[in-house]
Amino acid sequence: MTPKEIRTQTPHHDLPGGQVNLLGAVSEVTPSATLVELGGARLLVDCGAPNHDHGWELDGAARKAEAVLLTHAHFDHVGGLVDLIDGGFDGPIYATGATHAIARILLRDSVRLEGARRSEVDAFTKRLDALARPVSYDAPVTIAGPSGSGVTAWFREAGHILGSASVELEGAASRVIVSGDLGRPNSPILRDANTSWRNHRPVDLVLMESTYGGRVHKVEGESLADSLEEIINRSLQDGGHILVPSFAIGRVQLLLYLLDKLVEAGRVKELPVAVDTPMGLRVTEAYKDYKKLYDREAVQKMAAGDDPLDFENLFAVNRHRDSLRLAGVETPMLIIAGSGMCTGGRILGHLRALLPVPETDVIFVGYQARRTLGRRILDAAGSEVEETVWIHREEIPVRAHIHQLHGLSAHADQAELTGWFGAIPDARALGLMHGEGRAQESLAQAVQRLTP
Repeated sequence: MTPKEIRTQTPHHDLPGGQVNLLGAVSEVTPSATLVELGGARLLVDCGAPNHDHGWELDGAARKAEAVLLTHAHFDHVGGLVDLIDGGFDGPIYATGATHAIARILLRDSVRLEGARRSEVDAFTKRLDALARPVSYDAPVTIAGPSGSGVTAWFREAGHILGSASVELEGAASRVIVSGDLGRPNSPILRDANTSWRNHRPVDLVLMESTYGGRVHKVEGESLADSLEEIINRSLQDGGHILVPSFAIGRVQLLLYLLDKLVEAGRVKELPVAVDTPMGLRVTEAYKDYKKLYDREAVQKMAAGDDPLDFENLFAVNRHRDSLRLAGVETPMLIIAGSGMCTGGRILGHLRALLPVPETDVIFVGYQARRTLGRRILDAAGSEVEETVWIHREEIPVRAHIHQLHGLSAHADQAELTGWFGAIPDARALGLMHGEGRAQESLAQAVQRLTP
């Protein structure tokens, strides 16, 4: 049903007896941090830092929260916790067990990359562990406010990465649903996002992400493996390396799942695959620790003795010196390396060495935000004349073949977002967030076309 009001690029939302303030992701994709004042409690839903540096700092209002609720463990949703905790925050941090486990890996790495000594990294991790409050899907969590009234929260499956959730909040006067990032139906490994909502009272505000609010993914469900097979086999004809910039959390594991499917079926032959992201390797192990959250197909693979995240000719690259050698390997190989938007990590070294080589193929498997190297490479590839990009202060020509596989995105598209929202009964207002302006406006128009 169409809500009474749809708000785009709006940082402030009033509620009966409360308010919601977007501290980030108002008119772009990152970072997400939303302060919800409800039932006398101040709750921070996500505490993100951007995946690329554009001068963002943690909003002072975030420090006033009495509790944090995490929708999932991507950096643009949890990266700000380092500053928050270092600034003295000592309240509970609620999230699913899988989200806590993955966030712990990511935040330890973030503190280390900031130059902290091992003892400082361990000290931060100890504080983080002390604040962690693991929750189960669909189990009510009571969060008391200073006045004693408080809020009840539920974490609902979001289908974005393992452990991801939408957060439903209910106080005496208001009810709010924050979508977090929503995944695609029938995604490998993951269960679908929840679409069964209680109808006992109206929802005063739904905050929904809009990353792909202006797009419809061209690749659907089971055809993902077909599309990846086609791109890989076409790339193999070029005779060079295949580079896949990938987020370590979620995307690496989905890629491994699809590659396992192709390799086991003999559809991709004699292709060594190197996972050149230490964090991606650690997150993959965490996925295996929470395989109880896998979807039915992945569970059946495990029961049949087929680890869906492992296959022949799959190699883990832990040491940096081994990473440096990959570009010089004569045999074509597929290299999965972080980061997904090419803003850091080992992918930069591979791009610097191999972007000028015409035999190289680069496959983008996720969203490329404005001002990122990934977006600049995509724009350069679409030019009629040879373009260059800057990597490590060096101007690099873009001569490689560039591909983009939209269907592997962990974000729902416009039709899937409207479908998710349409399942919520009696939503009074919809606020769009976590998307660029055009995406929000396009999604708003799509939602307006919904009928009862």
